[in-house]
Amino acid sequence: MRVAMIGAYPVDARVVPGGVAAVAHYLVKGLGQSPDLDLHVVCCDPAVRQDFTESRDGATIHFLSCPDRLNHLTNWFVARRRIARLLNRLQPDLVHAQGLGLATAAAADTQQPWAVTLHGVIWKESGLTHASPARWLRGRFFARQAYRQLLGVPNIFVISDYAAAMLPPDRPYRTFRINNPVGEEIFRLRNRPTSPHILVVGGLRHRKDPLTAIQVFERVVTAVPEATMDLLGPDSNTPLDQAVADDVASRGLDDKVRLLGLVPDKKLWEEYERAAVLLLTSKEETAPVALGEACAVGLPAVGTDAGGIPTMIHDGETGFVRPVGDTAGLAERIVAILTDAPLRDRLAARAREVGHQEYALDRITEQTLAAYRTIVAGDAITY
Repeated sequence: MRVAMIGAYPVDARVVPGGVAAVAHYLVKGLGQSPDLDLHVVCCDPAVRQDFTESRDGATIHFLSCPDRLNHLTNWFVARRRIARLLNRLQPDLVHAQGLGLATAAAADTQQPWAVTLHGVIWKESGLTHASPARWLRGRFFARQAYRQLLGVPNIFVISDYAAAMLPPDRPYRTFRINNPVGEEIFRLRNRPTSPHILVVGGLRHRKDPLTAIQVFERVVTAVPEATMDLLGPDSNTPLDQAVADDVASRGLDDKVRLLGLVPDKKLWEEYERAAVLLLTSKEETAPVALGEACAVGLPAVGTDAGGIPTMIHDGETGFVRPVGDTAGLAERIVAILTDAPLRDRLAARAREVGHQEYALDRITEQTLAAYRTIVAGDAITY
């Protein structure tokens, strides 16, 4: 069976940026081990200046240059034509779009069976951007466009119960409930903290609410003065980036909080091994990759009750969940983990068990292959 997967993919194999690209990266590594699957990945990215193809992760990866302006207004016309020409040569049995947007638009152009993984509830996320009128209007336009796309999808992979609950009602599509996978290399790590270090993964995007993470940490430091915190992930490229840096400085936390940005995998793995707790202060989430990775290494997590987080953090077993914006409650639970070694050990052990049960790559690979066979066989509803 030949499958073409369309979506974000790490252009630099040393740096996996998280989110959709991380999910695709892990999943391709699992699927690439199947002898019955001829897997091709199509990544159309403005960062690619010249098209190239390479063999990586058990698949053939096609990197295509892509315009970075007016894409939504033109419905990705140029990029879709480029992808269509490639798919016409490949003649896949199935096209799998990783996320709404260009990937879904390109998949919908094909004559083959196709499916979409719903990675984000964009119509919920659209209001959580920089509050300028232009950005707000653009976010609302993107949200409506994504919602309309979803109405025409025949087969949907949903990565959390929350995502399943957010699907438009009364649509005749077939859903496949499959978690995001975690790479085998993450499972080989072991969390062994030697200091009260807090890790925040996800970058400075508005829906991740990094300003609340700083407020939580300030409360933690009053109880655990030796605590430190690192924030990893891409900048938002909005005034929020400077606001976070200014907030750290104004609270006198420069010597305790580091804004590391997007880091190579090796650095991310070091952080997973040395952190005492993972913190998520998000206002909206579907199924954050960092939570699955934290479980895999045995890292307890404290997070908000946003979106899919409460079903990924088993409250009282692998970590703790508190309401969105509850800085006092989040800080209190982090302090408990940092100061109560038996509690932290119990949460860590259970987290690792859950990681193997819910995010192991071999299990999710088999579930995905089974879904592929079902769709190709015509048992799933198609338009």
